[in-house]
Amino acid sequence: INPPDRMARRPSGTTLPALDSEPQPGHEGNTTPDQDARAKELGERLSAQLATEGGQNMVRVNGGHTCLMLRLLRARGWVIGDAEELCQEILAYRQEKGLDTIVQRVIGEQQLQDPSNPSFQPEIRDPVVKKVLPHLPCGRHGFTTLGQPVEIWRINQLRPAELMNQNSREEIEAWWHFHLESGLHAALAGASYSQQLLRGSVLVFDLKGFGARHLHSSCIRLLVSLFGIGQSKFPESLSRLYILNAPTIFSGLWNAVKGALNERTRKKIIMTNKPMHDDLASLIPAKFMPTFLGGESPCSIGERMSSTGASFTAVNVKARDDHRIPVQTNAGMYFGWEFFIEGGKDIKFGVFFFPPGKYSDGCGMDGGEEIIKLDKAGSQGQDTLTDVKEGTYVLVFDNKYSMMSSKDLSFIVDKGGDPLTSPMPSQDSPVGTRPSSGRAIGESVVTGVATPPISPTRTASGFP
Repeated sequence: INPPDRMARRPSGTTLPALDSEPQPGHEGNTTPDQDARAKELGERLSAQLATEGGQNMVRVNGGHTCLMLRLLRARGWVIGDAEELCQEILAYRQEKGLDTIVQRVIGEQQLQDPSNPSFQPEIRDPVVKKVLPHLPCGRHGFTTLGQPVEIWRINQLRPAELMNQNSREEIEAWWHFHLESGLHAALAGASYSQQLLRGSVLVFDLKGFGARHLHSSCIRLLVSLFGIGQSKFPESLSRLYILNAPTIFSGLWNAVKGALNERTRKKIIMTNKPMHDDLASLIPAKFMPTFLGGESPCSIGERMSSTGASFTAVNVKARDDHRIPVQTNAGMYFGWEFFIEGGKDIKFGVFFFPPGKYSDGCGMDGGEEIIKLDKAGSQGQDTLTDVKEGTYVLVFDNKYSMMSSKDLSFIVDKGGDPLTSPMPSQDSPVGTRPSSGRAIGESVVTGVATPPISPTRTASGFP
């Protein structure tokens, strides 16, 4: 079965994931006689299965027969019987989920990435993947100097409640299968383009702005399950995972996630509370590094993170000053907001209503109706007003009490018609029930992390 044009053929002499110019131990080109013997025996045991159409596809996307045998053996500690069982499980899973043709179904004959344009994204033609994709702030952005696909997750743009309430588990898994399978294709393309050894992907998790709103237990359980699929059904496809800007609050989530990862995967994870890691900086040329990571390349990953297309806006609220966001509304509609302050600093927050024609820039809030009392709100918050009145609602971020410190504020505001007209998930869906606010009321957070529960949806009077 010939690979499609968008998938580069494996260059002669390539190997599996490594971060230097030479193959790592246990990879093709750097194996012991015992490892070679085990790979040969495993290949003989699997010869019948790999001779099938599905088997040939699996060999191809994993970089060839020898690469696949070594990948399976490394994943199972060089135990031949366990590696054989793993291969059989993967073959069955690929057939069940239709992975051999999923890239073709989703993007047709388009290329996955353009090495000369890291921001290139193919047109998504599958309706399910197209529906889920805007809710997930991740994507590929070029290649490293070693030809590894770079996959970036902008966690500050993730809205867990919206993701879970507007997509079923099956839909999210369908997107994930395409994402994982296309990652294998991208690794082959990167190796061919750069004429480097075949390596796994480099993942970058940017946790800038991570906060309590991300500790959504149902979403966390789903993400753990998804990464479990990647670990068990796409073994050894990860080269490194860099976690940047890791705040203290992330430790609770990390403790919940790391137990689901095997030792080999955990050893590939590098975590720092800094905005960049030296190893990562040396892997990605500045002209291809996204601007939000300190590079020169524009990057649109994570910019479409709500059903209305809104995205987070960043402003600096100076000391002894405030920032106001007027929201024009019609009777009966709803609007919601979410915000966070960089560095965990606090700010005062309140919401005021003005009838039509009564609000103007610079006017005092004493002329409006106080919907949410102006008070210290900590470093983050989110809420929704439903059945609002016609007029102007003003979100006030007040930093006048701070004599010296300015505050870096990031916020997002969504508004629309009756939220109850949006489709609700099936009662059989495991992701919960969609309330009128578009998020799971009272969704619990990770055990052991002291964070307040999400407040209930408010009516326009300001009371639950």
